[in-house]
Amino acid sequence: MIKVIFFGLGEIGRQIARLVLKKKELEIVGALDLAPDLVGKKLGDVLGLNAPDLNITDDVDGLLSQVRADIVLHATVSNLTVALPQITKCIKAKLNVISTCEELSYPYYRHPELSSELANLADSNGVSVLGTGINPGYLMDTLPITLTGACQDVQRIKVTRMMNSSKRRVPFQKKIGEGLTPELFRKMIEDKKITGHVGLVESIAMIASAVGWKLDEIRELLPEPIIAERELATPYITIQPGQVAGLKSEAHGVKGGVRVIELEFNANAAVQDEYDAIDIDGEPPIRQKIIGGVHGDLGTSSVIVNMIPRVLKSSSGLVTMKDLPPVSAYL
Repeated sequence: MIKVIFFGLGEIGRQIARLVLKKKELEIVGALDLAPDLVGKKLGDVLGLNAPDLNITDDVDGLLSQVRADIVLHATVSNLTVALPQITKCIKAKLNVISTCEELSYPYYRHPELSSELANLADSNGVSVLGTGINPGYLMDTLPITLTGACQDVQRIKVTRMMNSSKRRVPFQKKIGEGLTPELFRKMIEDKKITGHVGLVESIAMIASAVGWKLDEIRELLPEPIIAERELATPYITIQPGQVAGLKSEAHGVKGGVRVIELEFNANAAVQDEYDAIDIDGEPPIRQKIIGGVHGDLGTSSVIVNMIPRVLKSSSGLVTMKDLPPVSAYL
């Protein structure tokens, strides 16, 4: 049995936990969360399912020192500097870690010094640390990287994600500014109260490393609001015409003055034709389109859980999706 501890039981953490409960070879031995409204509650009550008789605790040091486990599934924040103290404690307890932290998916570009420290700490403690999810971690980096395997030469890679955000969890809808006025949206972007999608920079850096491109720079544009042209109802809010229905985020990897990697992330409640598309200009060219797209929350929990065997078998240190065998479902 592989013994698992959860660190973070928000919406995504709960999705991960529910999937873990379906896997006979995985055993839940601990649950951590720092939110006061969750601390002390039974895990099963929070998940709405039959689960091991465990109370959720905020005593990180106590749980990690008292409970024997193989891996921590970490789902708290997007920012690596914020997540780092939490992940560091897991490493020092000699626990492998898979995290949804977007900046951890390929941290070498944005956080080179932290990456080195984290890699050394994990290696010295004999454990592996991976950041992943559906995006970053799969759709906009690992999948296009894999598709280039059929190419003799590659000149340009473009990935487009077109998502109807009304189907996503409420925190995600808030994160992309649904229901705001365009003026308030732009003000909250400037004040960093809305971050938009996190991870495009990491995905570009991972792709470039995998195909051997040394980029001149990575340009990330400020998210642009998508304005509703008609009334849109979501589980979170009713969006009126003229209000923000979601956003578009773009980032480019530039080499020799040319955009050789282009990522475009669209999430708004007005999207009718959902899809994930990868266009590779190369020999041969590749055009892939996933009709209907991949559900973000379900996809993230799947990638996290499906990577457990690969992380446990990997060499110690800081690893990324391009370093490990391709992810696949296991039943």
